[in-house]
Amino acid sequence: MFLKKTSLYFLFLCMLSFASHATHLKGGEISVKRISERTLTFEFTLTTYTENNRANQEQNEVKFCFGDGSTTLVAKRSNGFPLNLGNGTLKNVYKVQYTYPAASLFYKVSVAVPNRNEGVLNITRSVEVPFYVETIFSINAGLGLNSTPILLNPAVDLTAIVGQPFIHNANAVDAEGDSLAYRLSVSRTGTEATCDPASRGLMAPNFRQPNEVAGTVPSTFLIDSKSGDLKWNSPQQVGLYNCAFIIEEWRNGVKISETVRDMQIEVKDLDNKGPKITIPADVCVQAGTRISQTVTAIDQASKTGRVDPLTITSTGNVYPIDTVYAVDPPFATFVSTPRQTLIQAVGTFNWQTDCIHIRKEAYDVLFKVEDLPPMSVGLGGYLVDSKLWKIQVQAPAIKNLRTTIPVPATGIRLTWDPYTCALPSAKIRVFRKVGDCFQVVQKSCETGMTATGFVEIGTLTSTATSFVDLSVAKNINYNYILLVSFIDSKGNLAYSPLSNSSCNLILTASSIMTNVSVKKTNKTTGEIEVKWTKPLKFNPSLYPSPYFYQIQRAEGTAILDYKSIGSLIPASISTAVNDTTFTDTGLNTEEKSYRYRTLFYYTVDGKQVLMDPPSGATNVALVANSGINSVKLSWSASVPWSNENRIHRVYREYPRGSGKFNQIANVPVGESGSFKFTDLGQDTFAGDGTFNYTMKVDSSYCYYVETLGSYGTGLPVMQLINASQITCAKSLSDISPCPPKLVLNAVDCAALDAKADCEFSSFTNQLTWTPTVSGICDPDIVSYKLYYAKDPTSAYSVLYTGSNTNFAHVMESSFRGCYYVTAISGLGKESGPSAKLCVDNCASFDLPNIFSPNGDGLNDTFRPMRCPRFVTQVVATIVDRNGQWVYKYAGPLEGFGWNGTGANGNQMAASTYFYSVDVIFDVLDTDKQTKSLKGWVELVR
Repeated sequence: MFLKKTSLYFLFLCMLSFASHATHLKGGEISVKRISERTLTFEFTLTTYTENNRANQEQNEVKFCFGDGSTTLVAKRSNGFPLNLGNGTLKNVYKVQYTYPAASLFYKVSVAVPNRNEGVLNITRSVEVPFYVETIFSINAGLGLNSTPILLNPAVDLTAIVGQPFIHNANAVDAEGDSLAYRLSVSRTGTEATCDPASRGLMAPNFRQPNEVAGTVPSTFLIDSKSGDLKWNSPQQVGLYNCAFIIEEWRNGVKISETVRDMQIEVKDLDNKGPKITIPADVCVQAGTRISQTVTAIDQASKTGRVDPLTITSTGNVYPIDTVYAVDPPFATFVSTPRQTLIQAVGTFNWQTDCIHIRKEAYDVLFKVEDLPPMSVGLGGYLVDSKLWKIQVQAPAIKNLRTTIPVPATGIRLTWDPYTCALPSAKIRVFRKVGDCFQVVQKSCETGMTATGFVEIGTLTSTATSFVDLSVAKNINYNYILLVSFIDSKGNLAYSPLSNSSCNLILTASSIMTNVSVKKTNKTTGEIEVKWTKPLKFNPSLYPSPYFYQIQRAEGTAILDYKSIGSLIPASISTAVNDTTFTDTGLNTEEKSYRYRTLFYYTVDGKQVLMDPPSGATNVALVANSGINSVKLSWSASVPWSNENRIHRVYREYPRGSGKFNQIANVPVGESGSFKFTDLGQDTFAGDGTFNYTMKVDSSYCYYVETLGSYGTGLPVMQLINASQITCAKSLSDISPCPPKLVLNAVDCAALDAKADCEFSSFTNQLTWTPTVSGICDPDIVSYKLYYAKDPTSAYSVLYTGSNTNFAHVMESSFRGCYYVTAISGLGKESGPSAKLCVDNCASFDLPNIFSPNGDGLNDTFRPMRCPRFVTQVVATIVDRNGQWVYKYAGPLEGFGWNGTGANGNQMAASTYFYSVDVIFDVLDTDKQTKSLKGWVELVR
């Protein structure tokens, strides 16, 4: 009897011990960090958040699975004991190192721990469900010593109050500054003892999102994909809830890892109301700027009117944390007194930014306020509010750009302050715009050349502080801007913001052109009126008489092959004599454009000497295109003055066929590419009468336009009015754009084959297209649609819609696919498809003829050479000299590899072995979908 009681008591203690060991997990996540450049060795860190009980105290180790077919590996708890975070939560850290046999597109590391704590409302019988988290990551030589994100804000924001919004932000930061994105997931479970994928990563029994648990009032449970704010608005039922979300890591458009955080929220019904925090607006600063900002918070009165003390804290990798994840110094500081009792709690942020902090992605700084209610409210009853502040540190712009005219005036000299940052491959790039002296103002956070009309004219080293532009004409304003290009930490070309703009001109005594205006439109008898000024700043003592003009003409807008029109014309420098006008006749003004300049000669010793020639100017060229119940006009001119950012005039023939025109519109124009107008029949200019049309189908309407321009600073103030030729177009009932021309820049298979490693991580197809413009198609293209199908026989779906004429299609593991593009008009009409273009994968799988499984980390496994590509399945058999099999495999590429052991698990002797391997590839070409290899391999020790 005594023995029976003793046995029952011992069984009860065992059950109690098991129950305590098995019921404590609230949440956690896994981070991954590569620690060796020579081998594929990684450090894995599991962080768990648990109840403060005996079960957690006894959880001294966990078992990792590494997703490569290996067995579990035990990891001990760091420091041997957990860290008490308060709020009834302990933080536990387990670390282990592991070396992978080969690179792979993705590996999945996971940990399962018995068990979750009891009473989770959205998981059935949670006390019997093992806790499980995983992280998926890529191993690729091109990624270097990459680390997955770490989550700086512990999962201790566990308390929510019925009827009040709940918020949590993990404050994920990435050591390499990769882009992060967030999405909701589900809580999962798995078997602790085995790494069998079939028994791990399963959805927890009857898991539902917290807001899907029955409640009297609907609520939402969402995560912001950009900021990572997890919001529940608002809990309705008291109890424990678990949730999970994924942090995606992206580099150069390719996803390279996914980290899962599983966490618990406890909903209570207490006399407390959460605090509110106020942070600065997101900011962009140039490196070298000191940031000083104040963060404030208030507590909201509870139901009984109580206001609690507040503590404001801040996390982020701008502070001195783990050396891999923190920025280089100088570090930021945040100072705030704990348990502030004033109406408004305050904290101060300071950061002296430096060149080392420049990167494309913003730094995420989390500010969190928590209230501290009295114990009488209830254990763990404090509430939090948090907000994420984004700081983008840009390369500094070049400062104090100035322009001067050297002596002699052979060009325009630019000078600026020395550049303050030594950036990789940095170059100073010089841009110029002709005829416009407007000060350029760039929007906040913009970098690179965002101003229109500027052309790059020079590239200098980053240490340069001056440049002389020798390719300038006289009496023309030139506006200059500088920017810095460099290679960022991801290997991409990046830019600084623009410098200030600076404008100047070389003023001489020569004439300047003022008018090239069409007076008559005809194919054979067209006429153009040409005007110019008398010489500027003219000193007769320096330029003796007699004087002459020579008018020159070139055909076309881009051709500078000037031909003289007639002989020299006597010229007078007296303003009383009007001799600066010429009408050119016998032209084809209906179909052609012409460029003019007028040369000025003075006389020395009886010989004519040419003064500096003026820059030429073309007539205004008007294009009319048919539209649906409309006519669409566009116009342009190549002139040394500015026609931009002004009002232009549009004239329409009325009545039709009369040859008489009246003005129908004043058109505000911006840059040269925006000289456009669509006539819908209305006459909006009343100065010469109002004559509206109802646009008739297949009826022709005729137009001309007048541009209004002027020279800039330093030249005579004149309003320069020039007319285009007359052109006509029909109004149609239906018109669509023409199909664009598509170009697909596919992967270079030869270049991949030449690589000795797996240094390709971007599965990107670059597509570009150009519009097709003709008289029968609508030229008013506002957007495009790019279509994609995985192969020529599959249905196409829309991949991209927008106004860009290029698209980088980034895929996770493949290049294969087919594309076509269409154009969309302003009226919503879609063109037919462009030519359909397809790209295939560059399949590769080759085996070595020797390997050495001696445990030195080099060639320990018989695996494919270099980087096998686009393999979906491998079936392999390896036999010894006697034909006895020593290795068999059938499955995905990641699991294939012979480690030199036989069927019984014993090490095989050094010898020659024979293999037969069949490979299936993911390719479009059916002739290349399979490959069979037979051969031998030498095992050496």
